[in-house]
Amino acid sequence: MAYRLTFSGHAVKEIGEAYEWYELQSPGLGYEFELAFELQLKRMEQVLLLYAEVLPGVRRALLPRFPFGVFYTVRFDLVHVLAVIHNARNPKRWPR
Repeated sequence: MAYRLTFSGHAVKEIGEAYEWYELQSPGLGYEFELAFELQLKRMEQVLLLYAEVLPGVRRALLPRFPFGVFYTVRFDLVHVLAVIHNARNPKRWPR
């Protein structure tokens, strides 16, 4: 089944900030972060419901190599990425 993918503004901002931070650490590392994120999106499309439900209706998929979780919901053929959050971030500070 083909899924439509949408991103919250918050998720887009977090992805951009992570990319920029990794690029400052080492040129090309931001691009590797982007590739890891795209790989995880492809994996999610194949097995969306495999990933843990961390809140009612919200699932989390962990990025390979980078300490980030992709938080998303699934409704029919729509996958909505809510946030991309560093794993060390306090869960109480996650967006509602």
